[in-house]
Amino acid sequence: MDLSKLSKEEKDKLFADLKAEKQAEEQRKKDDQETYKRLKDEAVREIFGMLQEMSQKMISLKGIVFNRFDTIIEMKDDLYKSKSDRQSDTFTTEDNAISIKLGNRVNEGWDDTVEIGVEKVKQYLKTLAKDEESGNLVDTVMRLLSKNRKGQLKANKVLELKQLAMKSNDDGFKEAIQIIEDAYRPVPTCQFIEVRYKDDKGNEISLPLSMSAIN
Repeated sequence: MDLSKLSKEEKDKLFADLKAEKQAEEQRKKDDQETYKRLKDEAVREIFGMLQEMSQKMISLKGIVFNRFDTIIEMKDDLYKSKSDRQSDTFTTEDNAISIKLGNRVNEGWDDTVEIGVEKVKQYLKTLAKDEESGNLVDTVMRLLSKNRKGQLKANKVLELKQLAMKSNDDGFKEAIQIIEDAYRPVPTCQFIEVRYKDDKGNEISLPLSMSAIN
């Protein structure tokens, strides 16, 4: 379109039409944004109510599960003369079809005396002969003393160290491992429940009990 050939009235009308079209587009966009916000709020509030209700039911059910098995755990400890200081217990039906594991997840922690024990272990290693057997022992002990990404020892590795100390028959080594053991301060984080069962074909299946575990 050659604007130079249009009259003033035609130009004014054209510009007015373009302005009206732009304003209409901006209004449509604003209306769409308001519709989005309304639908978003409705969805969030509706789903929140459903999830909140489910959460309360899961909390209640979790309490029922642990309360029910408290008696079973006490009976098991009494019958088999075991001490209930385990982090978890597993119960399986006699036909091996259903298994329920429940307990406490813990973060491993140590007090500051653990470093005293570690230093005593290193001092013991320096007293060993410089032969191949001793060298292998040093490598093994240092590997077990290695810390995780959080800068902490692993409790299961300390158990292996204790076995080595008992075999060594060295009082200094055994004392050092005892200091490390006594420094252990596990911190419970949460209770957990895990369920596995077998389907009609005998396949073992994990029962999803969290939103992230459900496909």
